[in-house]
Amino acid sequence: MTEMNESSVAKAAPGSQPAAPASTLYFLTNRMNLNGILSTRLVAPRESFQKYYADLLQETPGWVPLLRHAPTSAQIEAVTTERGAGAPIIVEFPLDVAGKVKTDAPVVFVPAVALSDALAIHLPSERDLREHLARGYGNVHAHDELLHVTPALFMHEAAVPTTFSAPSPAPAVDWRGLDRIRGAINAAVASATSGEQLALVAALLGASKVPASARVPSWLQWLDLDDHASPDVRPRPDSAQPDHVGFRAAYDVLGDRDVTEVWSPNEVLDAVEARVRDAGLADDAADALVRNFGRVRSIVNVEVDFEPFRPSARALVSAKALLLVLLRQDLDQLLAWSDEETGADDATRIVAAVLAGRLRGLSRESAELRSLELDDLTASWAVRVARRGAAPLGKVQFVANSRGTSLKIAGVEVATHSALLPDLLSKYQKTADAKKEATRIKVSRAMGWPVEHRVQVPSGASVETGDALITISSAEEIVMSVAVDEQGFVGRLRSLTGGEHRRAAEAFASRR
Repeated sequence: MTEMNESSVAKAAPGSQPAAPASTLYFLTNRMNLNGILSTRLVAPRESFQKYYADLLQETPGWVPLLRHAPTSAQIEAVTTERGAGAPIIVEFPLDVAGKVKTDAPVVFVPAVALSDALAIHLPSERDLREHLARGYGNVHAHDELLHVTPALFMHEAAVPTTFSAPSPAPAVDWRGLDRIRGAINAAVASATSGEQLALVAALLGASKVPASARVPSWLQWLDLDDHASPDVRPRPDSAQPDHVGFRAAYDVLGDRDVTEVWSPNEVLDAVEARVRDAGLADDAADALVRNFGRVRSIVNVEVDFEPFRPSARALVSAKALLLVLLRQDLDQLLAWSDEETGADDATRIVAAVLAGRLRGLSRESAELRSLELDDLTASWAVRVARRGAAPLGKVQFVANSRGTSLKIAGVEVATHSALLPDLLSKYQKTADAKKEATRIKVSRAMGWPVEHRVQVPSGASVETGDALITISSAEEIVMSVAVDEQGFVGRLRSLTGGEHRRAAEAFASRR
């Protein structure tokens, strides 16, 4: 937080020529709108603001006007006249944010600019700086390094008034929808607590190489999140996969809801089921979804108790994830709900977070649940969308080694977690045949899985059975053996995820 010296911003007197360097562009607004910019990490058109105070954006619908020169007193007055708007603010950008625009006009119009490109945020006085810093917001990242007190920038006058003639037509951008997509991306990354979950998130965002052990639902892909993509790019959900139809229905419905205005879980379920009915599902797939969402409604309406999910071929990930969100809409509360309490597997946890992020959006989410690096990557993506329509998020890479795992987007590391757990099924299959039985017994006991105890009853022995005791009377020795069915054991290994996978890995490694 420094005052710019005269070598970077020359003093300007009334009627003087422009004081700004030729390589600089300025966005003029007010302090209250700055809060919206800081929360989204974007300078975007008027339509992008949830709470807006009049500034120059109202004169250029669909566009962001960037000034080539320091603002005039008339322009400063235009951004501070509304009551409560606060002091004028100037966000400084390098000239190259204008892209290929070649013009000497006093105003350059762009669809949007990522805040990560900003050189500085200028305030007129120390008093205005104190006023800005006095108000903290939970959805704003630290940005002190950008703040500068630069009185000279707010003292310029131009001989000829600036006119704002924005190009026509303006780009068609659903800024609210983009914020919801960014919220879903952020929530997915924030929800990962292990290398396995991070691998699933990487696959969701478009990574081409993830471990074969990562159980990634085939229906969960980047274009399922990016509903801003043009219809010919975004595929329809696969009607042969009820989970795909269920997820897309829930994702689309929650994108149209605002939990801060009105919230009814039953209305959400009504809308989801209506979309499912219109999806043209085969009878068996439709029945599976109806049965699953009916169970969700019973729990939401407290007609049936919520119990931790149990492995079941009939339970759909999309329905379980939606249930978790209907019970806990806030992302922080949802992620604080342990997998042991919910019984959620990795896919259910990630999908539930995606739905919660979709419901809330990014700009209102606490900075504690956000990554500055990821926010700036998705802000740059939103700018590319505004410029060209459909746009990729960036190259997504999942990196795993013995030290840990990481997720990179466009070469930027946005998350790291523990190393991947071993593939226990492969580990078991490589175990010597003579040791497999003992391994099955050891792991099953540690995990609480069924272990058979077989007793050979001698001929002529008498057997008495009580509530918790069996008594065998015989002159001969009683022989008992212990066994675990291999087929059932292998099936349980295949279904392991999350904390259960970790417990089983520890049991494998145990010498007992």
